[in-house]
Amino acid sequence: MRRVLAAILVVLLALVPVGAVSGHQLEVERALAGATTWLLQQQRADGGFAGFSGESDPGVTADAVLALAAVGIDPARARQDGSASALDYLETVAAEYGSKTGGAAKLVLAALAAGRDPRAFGGVDLVARLERAYDPTTGLYDAQLFSNAYALLALAAAGERVPPAAIEAVLARQASDGSWAWDGSTEAGAGDSNTTAIVVQALAALGRADDPAVARALAYLRSVRASDGSFAYQPADPLVGDANSTALAVQALLAVGEEPQSAAWGYALDALARFANPSGALRWRDDSPDDNLFATVQGIPALARRPLPLRGLVQPLERARGPLATEEAGCRTFSETGHSLCGAFLETWERLGGLPNFGYPLTRPYYDPELGVVVQYTERARFELHRLPDGGQLVLLGRLGAERRPAAPSEPFAPVEPRSSSECVYFAETRHNLCAGFRAYWERFGGLEAFGYPLSEEFVEDGMVVQYFEQARFEWHPGVWPERFDVLLTRLGAEVVEAGS
Repeated sequence: MRRVLAAILVVLLALVPVGAVSGHQLEVERALAGATTWLLQQQRADGGFAGFSGESDPGVTADAVLALAAVGIDPARARQDGSASALDYLETVAAEYGSKTGGAAKLVLAALAAGRDPRAFGGVDLVARLERAYDPTTGLYDAQLFSNAYALLALAAAGERVPPAAIEAVLARQASDGSWAWDGSTEAGAGDSNTTAIVVQALAALGRADDPAVARALAYLRSVRASDGSFAYQPADPLVGDANSTALAVQALLAVGEEPQSAAWGYALDALARFANPSGALRWRDDSPDDNLFATVQGIPALARRPLPLRGLVQPLERARGPLATEEAGCRTFSETGHSLCGAFLETWERLGGLPNFGYPLTRPYYDPELGVVVQYTERARFELHRLPDGGQLVLLGRLGAERRPAAPSEPFAPVEPRSSSECVYFAETRHNLCAGFRAYWERFGGLEAFGYPLSEEFVEDGMVVQYFEQARFEWHPGVWPERFDVLLTRLGAEVVEAGS
């Protein structure tokens, strides 16, 4: 049935050009959906993800776990054809990979993001290993500041106390331009955006987001922001941004309460989304156009607006309930809910009936990993942005009527024969009738594209006459709304949002 509806909608939408999509929401979420779909396809039979050697690599796999958790996918369930999961693979290499500070820290972060105990992961107490790595003479857990920052993030996420001297040791290694260098050097020009961004996230996780050092670090990050909003690894002329540096900078901004998707920061998420290839993968830089696994696993948490550390799986619907405080072209903001409809979703909302049919938006657009597409809920509907094989896009309405129908089989949903009444029309596709006032509403205010086929006959439910359709539930309210044939649509979208929260 979905294929039939999709075919009809392809024809209909071909006649009406999809409006310009807002880069502030839809394009970012579309990039997130494509990157996640591509990443899942890269998993190997042993559960791992490949490194530079082409074989499964613990560091890349730990990053993949963080990426999956950031979009709400349980890494324990992500596996190819029933083979091992990424967590299975990491547990088999935990003893060896966790012998070094950076490895142990990444494993702690991955375990916590996936809801596992890092004190007993693969038979190893990774937290204890990190604590033993602390050198009181230097105040560092690792001489490389990048690895040291990961250790601080991991200990903060695990709820362990970090000695004040460990924080002071990091602050003391900040260069005069506000940067940090991977090797701890404070010489002019040695710092880089990647180390700086990961240190900022570590300081924020330790409650030091307001430290003056963070303000200096943000000034440094601003100095490596290219004209297109992306971030470069180090200052240069000209500045050439890359996906990894942009993603880390976005995470750092989010960690300290800055809005990367603002004019002040050059709409950095738009810039990151522009690194998406037709496959869905991110490329490292525009002059290196191949699909890049390292850029993709780094980019996904940033596109999902999740800085480190992650403390358990993210619930995408709950995240999407919070409006974004950004002004966007091609959008309409509804003060009643604080949310906006943008681009293709706004065009479809307006074209197919607007407020009476769909109600106000209740979420912002977001990637739904269960459906595998970008969605947005309104009071009475779910809008879905589907990617076409040629790279185009198609807006469909979610089958909320089918999904919210009573669980137990009942007589009104059983197939019937056509009625003889001239007030009725019969749909052989679902073997149900549509009659009288419900038929008038269906035909006048959206028809097949807006509501789908009928799934039941009229019957009494919750004390009123109702009828279920693929994408809606009609309610009969005599005298309440005569200009709409006394028909109201059930707030199915609101039910899903409330139940999911």
